Amino acid sequence: MTPLPQLLQQAQAAFSAGNFEQAAKAFQMAATLAPRDWSIHFNQGICLAQLGDGPQAYQAYAQAQALNPDHTPTLANLAATAFQLGRLDLALPWAQRQVELEPDNPLAHDNLGQVFHGLREWEKAIQAFHRALILAPHDAAILNHLGMAQQAHGLLDEATATFQTACEAAPGDGEILTNLGLLLEKQGHYQEGLELLQQALAISPKLPRYWSNVGNSLRRCGHYAESLASHQQAVALAPADPSCRWNNALALLCQGYWKEGWAEYEWGEMAGTRSRFSNRLPRWRGERLHGRSLLLRAEQGLGDTLQFIRFVPLLLAFGGDIVIEVQPALLPLLADSDSPLRWVPQGPDLPKDAWGCDCYLPLLSLPHVLQLDETHFAAIGAGPYIEVPQRYQEKWAQRLPIKSNAKRIGLVWAGNSRHPNDQERSCPLSALAPLLNIPEVEWVSLQKPSPANLPAALLNLGPELEDFADTAAALARLDLVITVDTAIAHLAGALGCPAWVMLAADADWRWPRQGTATSWYPSLTLYRQKMPGQWLPLLDSIAGLLPNWLKTSSPQAFP
Repeated sequence: MTPLPQLLQQAQAAFSAGNFEQAAKAFQMAATLAPRDWSIHFNQGICLAQLGDGPQAYQAYAQAQALNPDHTPTLANLAATAFQLGRLDLALPWAQRQVELEPDNPLAHDNLGQVFHGLREWEKAIQAFHRALILAPHDAAILNHLGMAQQAHGLLDEATATFQTACEAAPGDGEILTNLGLLLEKQGHYQEGLELLQQALAISPKLPRYWSNVGNSLRRCGHYAESLASHQQAVALAPADPSCRWNNALALLCQGYWKEGWAEYEWGEMAGTRSRFSNRLPRWRGERLHGRSLLLRAEQGLGDTLQFIRFVPLLLAFGGDIVIEVQPALLPLLADSDSPLRWVPQGPDLPKDAWGCDCYLPLLSLPHVLQLDETHFAAIGAGPYIEVPQRYQEKWAQRLPIKSNAKRIGLVWAGNSRHPNDQERSCPLSALAPLLNIPEVEWVSLQKPSPANLPAALLNLGPELEDFADTAAALARLDLVITVDTAIAHLAGALGCPAWVMLAADADWRWPRQGTATSWYPSLTLYRQKMPGQWLPLLDSIAGLLPNWLKTSSPQAFP
């Protein structure tokens, strides 16, 4: 048996040479000879951590801590390893104990702050970072951590100031420049954000993530060709990175490169931006069904479902049964038809019998599998493809009878607050004031959930809209709907109802970059912000167009 001193010498030599696997084996052998030597377990933990074996590293550190409870580097490593393993419940007591033993160590407070950040306890995280900065006021890393916690807590102005201080402390730190740039963009300062992101890229031009950040920023600033070039550079550097491929997909679709864009769009499940379904069915690849049943599963939002179900009838030519699983709110609208398609409600889990189907496909993968391009979109979207069920027509004909003395116009000013871009796409109710003063209009709110204290000029239908069949029937009784980019815009387009859609300056990829028309929905007219966040000028412009529209438009042909 190799003597302990020789094993430790071999372990140290291997560690110094960067051969962590050999060092870990030597320390493990040494631990069998000296199981109560805490330093051997501690060093073995460091080697295992270098090898990426977090669970074993944690066990080694835990053995070291049991033998030497107050060794603060061991406590720090236990907290850091548990944090990396996602075990914040384990990380917290270790980090707190380190702070108790080293109250004057700024890194101990910083570590505790990062654990609180991971636990989403923003106020405690901010307090810990402030304590760290009292001890190390110019530490750029701690300032960066504080800025991220402030931003997560919604303290955007404070976070901006903190990131700016961090940039002064470390002007060449690409991560800090990136965090400040992204935050400025979130606040609508797109050009300033772009410049900072470009600075970060110049510092680290081999980082794919930085190319993606610049690509997204260029798109927000309206530089679409340059944006696509940046995303393609990111893909060239990291062809297997799902986030880079997803951003590239959106850039391609934004530019109208449909087939290439839909192929890249398939990376969305791995990137975490599209729903990943857990089920037992094989994925359909576009082959003939030969009597088998195909399950299409709705994903993402209600608007996505309404937009993409137009392609479902194309599947009838593949020789099988088609089952479409959609959000329950859409079922009364879509299932009430004589179509051979079968519509079923989507729940949190797929039923055990998988609706009797043999294979499945996410709904938004249809364009890729069917190899569709803009010619298909224009042809399929040339007319309405959803009808209001008869019983809902009758119900809403009584609720909203024809009026001869005024046009009836619906309003939707906000989307789902959980949508990642809701801050950009939704406008405040107060911005609608220029519209509500226009005479000879009966204004109707279709907003759900219905806010309190609506202006008296608004007829509030929100509480009466129990599902999308109700909403569709109400839409069909209106002369016009004015809406932001929500499911209502897609519903109006699918029904063929006239709608004016108010788009944010950085609108979603599905809306064309220029012009007021869209081949997706011929009945829609698009109006865009000229500057991010500036809704009032857009509403003033629409208010200026409405009087002429009121004089020249024909009454809606009610069903």
